[in-house]
Amino acid sequence: MKRFHYGGQALIEGVLMRGRSALAVALRHPDGSIVWATERLDLGLRARRAMRLPFLRGLVVLYDTLVTGTRWLVRSATLQALAAEEAKKKAAGAGGAAGGASGAAGTVLHSVLRLPLVPILGAASDETPGSAGSGSGSGSGSGSGSSYTDPDATPPASSSPAAEEGLGKGWAVAVGGMLVVALVFGVGIFFLLPLFLAQATVGRVDQGFGLQLSEGLIRVVIFIGYLLLVSRAPDVRRTFQYHGAEHMSIHTLEAGDPLTVAAARKYPTAHPRCGTEFLVVVLLISILAFAVVGKLAPVWLVVSRIVLIPVIAAVSYELLQLGARHRDRALVRWLWSPGIWVQMITTSQPSDDMIEVALVSLERALIADGNEIPPGSAVLACRPLSPAADLGAVAGGAEDAGGPEAAP
Repeated sequence: MKRFHYGGQALIEGVLMRGRSALAVALRHPDGSIVWATERLDLGLRARRAMRLPFLRGLVVLYDTLVTGTRWLVRSATLQALAAEEAKKKAAGAGGAAGGASGAAGTVLHSVLRLPLVPILGAASDETPGSAGSGSGSGSGSGSGSSYTDPDATPPASSSPAAEEGLGKGWAVAVGGMLVVALVFGVGIFFLLPLFLAQATVGRVDQGFGLQLSEGLIRVVIFIGYLLLVSRAPDVRRTFQYHGAEHMSIHTLEAGDPLTVAAARKYPTAHPRCGTEFLVVVLLISILAFAVVGKLAPVWLVVSRIVLIPVIAAVSYELLQLGARHRDRALVRWLWSPGIWVQMITTSQPSDDMIEVALVSLERALIADGNEIPPGSAVLACRPLSPAADLGAVAGGAEDAGGPEAAP
């Protein structure tokens, strides 16, 4: 099969893997089972050829990561909240659908401050989603749904839950609102606050490169401080473990090993295409970009920080891909080492059951792309995610007695 670098993202008790024309999600259900779903990536804006051009493709990947990643982050939190609420109701012997929805909403709102972690928790694939010529494996029409093959004899990907089936229109609006809040929070904390602090301190004596350098250093300190702060939360620590599991499984695939827990254990939790490394590159490039802007009136300084974010992100994505392709060179490894160092915060050694979830997600992404799973890979028990039974769509009026039966 044509070499393609898969990327992914850690979720709440789960992992999302992005392939060439589809993504797959695997989540550890509170009952101990693994549930999965797939979603097409070769539709709409992501399928346009112009969106695969250098620099533009980085913006598409970033947009896709933020929107899709936020949606699935909320879904994964909802799965855990609804299951926990259902367990409480069974233990109490009473309760209704409203209680489950309330518990889910509480967990979703609880994750607002964690939404800036979305771009940090991923590993970028090496092309824009939906690139033409996808999947040169056994499937003749990669991403078409009908050509998916499943060695576990579970239902084909065309019958797996689509993204739109999950939480309903009301939840979609809520997710959109949370994404806006996350973007405002991220821009305000990581770009505008450093500018104001630098202006209030160094800016009193130096309006030149010293001001730009101090702004960049303050931005780095805030970024590292934020990671250290949120990493103290138990749920975030577990998400960082799933982040490590995601990277270890991708390392395993790229090395040509069978996708097993034992094989994944050989590899580090850090990865050169990690979203953490991408943001480190963004921080460093921003110092140079804002230095070029130079001295401006205060209002234009603020405008420049906002307007230049897409430009910095596009350049940083290309540099990240360039570094990943030449990682065998000592100079490149040294230049990109800060990203690996920061991953000591955002990744942790996972448990075996976390690695199993990451492997299921990666296997499902390979199947959805029409590619073969490496020989000798683990065949792990799992079942398709049921929007009604697992995500509480029943509260919106869609009745379902339960998800499809687990594969033998």
